[in-house]
Formats: sequence, C-alpha cells, structure tokens
Amino acid sequence: MKNTKTKSNKITSLAIFSGSLLAAASTVMLFAPVVKTNADSNANTKVKATVSPVVSLALDTNTMEFNITPTAAGAFNSQAVVATVNTNSTGGYELFFSSEDNTTTMTSLTSESTIASDFSGTVTSSTMAVNKWGYSLDSTNFSVIPTLATPTKIKDLDHFPSSAEKTTTVNIATKVDTNLPSGTYTKNVVFSAIAHPSPETIHTISTMQEMNPDICNETTTPAKTATALDWDGSYHGDNTRVPRNSLQDTRDGKYYLVSKLADGNCWMSQNLELALDSTKALTNEKTDLNTKTSWTPENSTLTVFPTSSTWPTSTSAASSAAYSYYPIASDRYYQGGTSKSSTPTASGVEYDWEKAGVYYNWFAATAGSGTYAMTSGNAEDSICPKGWRLPLGTDEDKSFYYLVTEKYGRGGGSLANTPLNVIQPGYYHFENNVMTNQEAVGYLWSTTVRSQTNVYTYIQATGPAPRAYDNKAFGSNVRCVAR
Repeated sequence: MKNTKTKSNKITSLAIFSGSLLAAASTVMLFAPVVKTNADSNANTKVKATVSPVVSLALDTNTMEFNITPTAAGAFNSQAVVATVNTNSTGGYELFFSSEDNTTTMTSLTSESTIASDFSGTVTSSTMAVNKWGYSLDSTNFSVIPTLATPTKIKDLDHFPSSAEKTTTVNIATKVDTNLPSGTYTKNVVFSAIAHPSPETIHTISTMQEMNPDICNETTTPAKTATALDWDGSYHGDNTRVPRNSLQDTRDGKYYLVSKLADGNCWMSQNLELALDSTKALTNEKTDLNTKTSWTPENSTLTVFPTSSTWPTSTSAASSAAYSYYPIASDRYYQGGTSKSSTPTASGVEYDWEKAGVYYNWFAATAGSGTYAMTSGNAEDSICPKGWRLPLGTDEDKSFYYLVTEKYGRGGGSLANTPLNVIQPGYYHFENNVMTNQEAVGYLWSTTVRSQTNVYTYIQATGPAPRAYDNKAFGSNVRCVAR
C-alpha cells in the first residue's frame, strides 16, 4: 500500500512581482508493526515484525518572495526551494510537482493581468519570453508549470534513499517587462511524495519455503566484486552489497544462510543438513517434489560411521536406494572451518556457515527421481526445500560452473571467502570397505546425469576446474539454488 504526503504552496507578489511559497509543518507517522510467527514441531519460533512504509515531506522555506524591478527587455529572477522526503521504505519513493489545479497562470490581486506558463519545450534565462514563469531542476533549463491533472514526476527511487537522495531542489523563475501592470500575482503549487511499497525480497521472508522467483528477482543483484553484506535489506538497490539472510527450513527447523549472488540467483550459502527418516515421508508442500506428492527414503540418515554393510557403494539397479550420513566432530575430516582439519570442533553457532551438512548419495539427493537407469538428462525432484532445486551440472544458468567461472572468474581453490562461502566440504567414498576422505577436494551434487554410473558435480579443489563427475552411490553435499 502506498503512503502519500502532499504540500500545497502559495506564490504571491509584491511591488511589480514577488512571491511566497507556503508549507505546512511536517507530520511524523508511525505504524504499529504486524507480528507473525512460524513455529515447528520442536517448538522453535521465529518472530517476524513487518513494519509498514511511511513518508514525510518538508520544504526548506515557507516563503518564496520575488522582488523584481522590470526592464523594457525583461528582468529575470529565479529562486530555489528544497523538498526533503524521509521514508523508511526500501522500495524508495516518487516526488511529483504541479500547479494546484488545471490552470498554471499567476493572476493579479488588483487587475485582470496574468503571468502565464505556456511556452513550448525548455527555455533559459535569455530565451524565456517576457511575462512568463516556469520551473527547473537544474537551475538552467526551465519548463512550464505542469497542471494538477498531469503532474511531473521529479524524482523516482526504487531503493532506500541515501541522505543526498532525500532532497530535491526545484528552481522557480519568472521574467517580466515594463508592460506588465504592477501588483501582486499569486498561484499555488503542489509537491506530493509517495512511498513505494517495500519490495518482497529475501529480507522480507523468514522461511526457505517462502522463496519464489519474484522474491529473488526483486532482491538486488550484487556486482561480482561485492563482498560487503546486506543483512536486513537497508541497502536495497546498492550492488556493492551482497544480500544475505538466514532462513528457516520448516521441515526440521534448521536455519541456512541464503545469498543473492552475481549470477542473479539466490543460493544456499551452507550445505543442506536435512536428516532423512525412513518412517517419515517428505511432501511436495515443503520439499522440491515435482513428479510426485510425497517420497519416503528407503533408509534413515546414519549417525554412526558408515560401513559397506550400512551403505553399499556399487552403482546398480539393486543398490539405487537413498543413503545418507550426518558427520560428527570425531570424524577426521569433519568440516568445522574454512579448510579441512584433522582436529576439528563442531560449531554450535546458528548462523555459522562453516559446517559440513549431511552427505547424501545421488539417489537420496534427488528424492528418488534420479535412478540407475538414467544415462542423461536431469532428475526432476530433490530434497531441497520447496522453491529450491539442485543446481544444473552444465555451464548454463543455475549451475555452479556458470556461477563460479562465468560470473566470478574463479578457480576451484579460491571460493572460501565471502560471498561464495564454498568450503572444502569433504568427499566420502568406499575403498576396501573403508570410508575415506579425498583431502584436497569436496563435491557438491548437481541434478545432471553424465552416464549410467556418474553425475556431474561441482568440485571444490585447489585446481581451476569447478566441474567434474562422481559415482551416483558415493556421498556428497547438497547446496540448493532458488527456482
């Protein structure tokens, strides 16, 4: 809903011509916040306060007075008024200027004489005709005063205004000659400010499942050089800031850092750590299921070190079941920081992005839609939250390769810092019935099949190749991209 402030100003004349621009006092408006909550079965509650946009408008003077001694050739006089708009809207505001009605002439209080505003195009102090008046936004080029029916928009912002963007200077000028009868000439002009609704962005939602393409599109796309963060949307429109928020997955109450990145997509900045339960179905109300309404994993997520009997490693039709493992701090290469460590510690900080997440085989990551029989194409489902998906394994939009190589121009070994936050997540597979860690690399699943055995992955390595492939049966991490 838009919020509008209007100032009506009166111009008057003294001697041959003088004027007054009158402004009422500004009004401060406060709105009570609307409070929403989202609670899960674990009794976690996130409080969301939605504050409505407000706007106020003030002028720096309540009197604009011209005192002009006319000449035969015409005497020109110009004065400025500064309009200041204050708004809390991250969607910005619009400022309009016009006459008080659909006539634009100043009329004499003592005769039938007028000063018209009826010229064509723009004029300067030297080309303005005598006994005319107009306005300018640059103090040089003057236009006719617009009517109330067709006001001129003199400012339009789509983001939270900076200090400089809150003010607008309007110059009002007239040019008179000795043929104009002396006296006082008056006209009211109007300034109107309208606050835009604050856009729906990643800062106005609180859960992963609220994400949709419009929300991601409305969120500012940062420049690839941006590293400073925008945590609350107050820098909306500033592409030197990376939009970031912590959103809750309503399936289990866990929070994930989410960022809008330079490729124009919204990405999870942390690895998914959804534990699977063989007695509990995931539904398409909360999960990225597009070919079915629900999916129940064949196996619950392991919380003890896997063995060949608890996680088969051969890729075949017989073993195309969902397997997953939640690593613990006692694992040698548990990822508790920006680089692998043989003596890690688990992080208990809710917003810490340096955590391992769950390792899933591809059959689990695709919620059963990825099969051994697939030799090409993309799996259509995933265990990502509703509104999100597994990235593509190609070099096009919504792929790790496009994000990292085309947009950021980085190799695999330089991604641990803001804004990408891609740590070496570890990579578990079986050799001789022992799960090992490929110490220099870590893999993230995509949805794109390479062969009956392998799927394209993102590889976080020391080399420059961010795209590789891995066996469908092995365990890798999941990061989702918004649909």
